[in-house]
Amino acid sequence: MGREDRRQKVALDESYRYYRFLESKGEPPEMFRLTKCLRTLSTALAFADQGEFKLTRQLWKRLQQALFDRLISGFPGKYALFDNEGEPIRPNQKFPEEGVLSFRPSLCRRAEDMISIEIRRLYPKTHTCLAKAWRQGRTSVAPPDFAESDCEGGLCPMKPVLFGHEVLGEESQAARDRAYRKWWDLYWQAYCTGNKHERELIYRHMSEIESVWGDLYY
Repeated sequence: MGREDRRQKVALDESYRYYRFLESKGEPPEMFRLTKCLRTLSTALAFADQGEFKLTRQLWKRLQQALFDRLISGFPGKYALFDNEGEPIRPNQKFPEEGVLSFRPSLCRRAEDMISIEIRRLYPKTHTCLAKAWRQGRTSVAPPDFAESDCEGGLCPMKPVLFGHEVLGEESQAARDRAYRKWWDLYWQAYCTGNKHERELIYRHMSEIESVWGDLYY
């Protein structure tokens, strides 16, 4: 079931703890760890929309927003814009207020390293800096593009504060416990079934759970 690959993932609770670590220590983030956190958050939010996990989605989206801002403003890379129907928006068009922005750091090579977020959820300063690059016809950005001097009149709005830490902490642990129990229920279902197709479907579901919670075989 590709266990080695899953060990490279960052679980949802680990993503939250990594954000708290960055905030408390003031250290620069690790690019690959950030991308792993963001991939996990995207998957977890998709499962929450389907009712697979019970999460306070708005709070986890704010965590996703905060980590995405650290990624795009902290590392060079390429970005692309898409409208709400998934159609690409060309650089000679006006920077939109709605749609999706996808960003891939220069050092990342895999398609899965393309991280996306809704344009309306960009921090105001980040939105302003990206719109400036877009007007210049550039689809590549680097940390200097997000320097303070790029803000209008030299004044930059403060980044929104992530709140609800107690809820995020409690939910991350409670959801991990539920995922652990669910994973082992599926494990025994796969062990007991003699139907190959059913077993493959169960293994697929187990892998989906592990995409959010990492290796639960403990």
